[in-house]
Amino acid sequence: MKNRNEGNLLLLFIFFFLFTSFYFSISETFSGEKESFSESLFNGSPFLSYETPFYDEESLVFSDDAYLLSKSPSYFVDSQTLGMRGLEERTNESIVSHRVEEDESVQSIAEKYGISTDTIRWANDIENDDIEKGDELLILPTTGVIYYVERGDTVGRIAEIHKAKKEDIVSFNNIKENRITAGERLIIPGGEPPPAPRVEQPTPQRAPSVASSFINPVPGGVITQGVHSYNAVDIANPCGSPLLASASGRVVQRGAGTWPAGNFVKIDHGQAVFLYAHMQDIYVSTGDYVRQGQQIGTVGNTGKTVGRTGCHLHFDALSLSIRNPFAHLPTGARP
Repeated sequence: MKNRNEGNLLLLFIFFFLFTSFYFSISETFSGEKESFSESLFNGSPFLSYETPFYDEESLVFSDDAYLLSKSPSYFVDSQTLGMRGLEERTNESIVSHRVEEDESVQSIAEKYGISTDTIRWANDIENDDIEKGDELLILPTTGVIYYVERGDTVGRIAEIHKAKKEDIVSFNNIKENRITAGERLIIPGGEPPPAPRVEQPTPQRAPSVASSFINPVPGGVITQGVHSYNAVDIANPCGSPLLASASGRVVQRGAGTWPAGNFVKIDHGQAVFLYAHMQDIYVSTGDYVRQGQQIGTVGNTGKTVGRTGCHLHFDALSLSIRNPFAHLPTGARP
């Protein structure tokens, strides 16, 4: 009887030893595989690493673009995989910069990013596909155009102007309850640029042109680039030069280091919201009321400036109803 009990204890000990060894072996395998999976996620891949022998590309399948199904035993699946699967191709905030390389063309760059050639032309004011090595191009996340909301806009009106679908604008920009604010940037999927704003001609029955109510925001500065982005001009002066409010109004947005505008403010001047971009220093905050001629910062060269004009102000009327007050001035003129 005693020998029998001793034999049972020996078998139990052997079983426990084998079970413990198996358990730690499996734990190390899972731990290694999970680490490999996490590394693949941090490397930008939304899928399991193909270098991992424990998984293969048939281990997991997507059903109806909504559910993750396993065709093999349950493994460690990080929730980030599910979240990354649900992303659209890119988002409003993933506008990127592309530096033109040797032998690249508008066509080849468009094919690289999966967008139309017109999208690149419209976003970068390119005519005759004239680009050179070293140029920096604005690349939108989808075929379409950029639009800055102006006061009184509705999503429906914006869609109509750009010959786009309202539901596409809402979905792509994650607009809640159709609420948009003046000066807000939108991507218009499938959209086209609107016609250039009409230059208002003063008549005895009408108010004077909007140009008469604006002063030069860069004292001593000169126009280095005429109308571009359909309603902006560049006014150059050395970096650190005073930058003034061209008219009285309310600061509706301030951005620091935001690409491509760099340091910028948007001011609602009544007729429209105006963008002051590429600033070096900013002296005002969102919500501040500024008087015409008040210094709001200094001239800079931040953001996307493409180097031809150096330190300058990108002064943009974010409106379709009025023309930039300095649009009539030629290059080299002082506003």
